Amino acid sequence: MKEKEVAKLFKTIADSFTRLSEIYSSTEDVAQPKAPAKKEKPTQTEKVSETVQEGSPEKESETTTYTKEDVRARLAQKAKAEAGKYKADVKKIVATFSSDGTLTGVPADKYPEVIAALEVIGNA
Repeated sequence: MKEKEVAKLFKTIADSFTRLSEIYSSTEDVAQPKAPAKKEKPTQTEKVSETVQEGSPEKESETTTYTKEDVRARLAQKAKAEAGKYKADVKKIVATFSSDGTLTGVPADKYPEVIAALEVIGNA
């Protein structure tokens, strides 16, 4: 290629990037509709406020519901914590509540108990 052709090619590429930049910067200002989520996880501040409000009589009768994904994420987080220090304990918890030693074998109504047992690990 000749130098003029290369320069023209670089100019075309630069113009394309400029247009792309303009397109993306203009769409950031526009509110994008969110896709409906399955279930939003509570933020850390919401968890703290729920814990504080648990002392009220209305909240004591309610139990938190967990999805399999929530439980799986918490189990993985605890198993990986402190360089895998609690991995064996996490496996014991799953085996205790599971019919086949896996999270799939844990009934959904036992998820709160699994989370409660998981929170004890490392805090005892």
